[in-house]
Amino acid sequence: MTFEIFLSRQAKKFLGRLDATTRNRIVKKLKLLSENPFALPYKKIKGRDATYRIGIGDYRVIYSIRGNEVRILRIDKRERVYDRL
Repeated sequence: MTFEIFLSRQAKKFLGRLDATTRNRIVKKLKLLSENPFALPYKKIKGRDATYRIGIGDYRVIYSIRGNEVRILRIDKRERVYDRL
């Protein structure tokens, strides 16, 4: 079963500002999420239903799962990603 990935406006904007190497690393992980969102080492976000995070170096990807959709809610640096969650 493959999952469809949807990026929030913030996630698209953040990816667009990154250097090519970092962007490619994150995009590769997003492709893996589309194959199986639970295959990567993830952690559940406390207090939120079906919301998880994965780490990619100093960056974090916050995502939620609904049916066969993976919605990327936020991508940011580790120290800022939870500020406006």
